[in-house]
Amino acid sequence: MKESTKTDYYDGSAEPVSMTSAATRKLEKRRILTKTSQRLVVVLVGLPGRGKSFISRKLHAYLTWRGNACKVFNVGRYRRGANRHAVPISEENTDDSQKQKRGEVGACDANFFDTNNKEATKLREEVAMMALEDMLQWLDSGYDSKDATSNGGNSNALRRALSGASNSSNDGPDRRESKIAIFDATNSTKERRDMIMRTCKDHCNKSGTPPIGIIFIETICDDKELLEENYLYKIRNSPDFEGLSEEQAMEDLKMRAAKYEERYETIDDDSLSYVKIFNFSSKILANN
Repeated sequence: MKESTKTDYYDGSAEPVSMTSAATRKLEKRRILTKTSQRLVVVLVGLPGRGKSFISRKLHAYLTWRGNACKVFNVGRYRRGANRHAVPISEENTDDSQKQKRGEVGACDANFFDTNNKEATKLREEVAMMALEDMLQWLDSGYDSKDATSNGGNSNALRRALSGASNSSNDGPDRRESKIAIFDATNSTKERRDMIMRTCKDHCNKSGTPPIGIIFIETICDDKELLEENYLYKIRNSPDFEGLSEEQAMEDLKMRAAKYEERYETIDDDSLSYVKIFNFSSKILANN
C-alpha cells in the first residue's frame, strides 16, 4: 500500500508559507493606511476601579522588559500633589486626625469628582494638562526639530515594541526611536479624549517634532464579583482612601464611580485606534 504523502493535520505543514494575491492586496492596503510614528501615546480609558493603573503597570513592565523607553504619567498622582495639605471637601464622617492624614497625601473624596464642583473641576483639568505637558516634554527629549521628518520616519512604535528593536529603559538615557508614554487617567468623555489628541497634534506642529501615534485602551468591567475585588484592592492601596475605614472608603469609591458614570462616554469612533478589554480577559475588541 502506498504511503500517504499528506501532512498530519496537527503537525502542520513543512511547506513554505504562501500568500494568495487577494490576501497580499488587503495587507498592502492596510500597510498603506496604517500611520507610522516614532513615538506612541497609550491613553487609558475607564471608570474608577476598572484596573486602568493595573494595566498601565503591566504594560510598562512588559515594554521596558522588551527594551523600549516607556514611562507612565498617572494623573491621580498629579492631582494628589496639587491637593496636598488642602482641606478635603465634605468629609463629615472623618475626625481631625483623619483629615490631617488625608491632607498630607492629597486625598480627595467623591465630591471632588462632582462635575457641579466647579473649583475641583478646574483643578482636575489643570492637573490633567500638567501631566500631558510633562508627557510631551518627555517624548520630545532627545529630538531635534531640524532632523524631524514630515512623515515621522519609517518606524512604528508599537511594532518595534513587540519586536524588541530598541533597548531603552524607563529611567535610562532617552532614545530617538520607540518612545512610549502611558497616560493613565479616567479620560471618560469624548471631550477629554479629543483634547488629548488635539494637544498632541498642536504640540508637534508647533515644535516641528515627528507626529505622535495615539492608541486608546478602554477597560470595561460589569462583572459584579470582579468589580468588588477591584474596589477592595483600590481602597486598600490607593492614597485617596488614607485615614478612612474600609466601609467609609468603599462607600466613597462607589459614590465617585457613580459620579463618573453620569458623564461616561464609551469609545465609539472607529476612526480611532483603540482596544477594549472586557472584565480583564473575557473579551477583547481591537480597532485599527
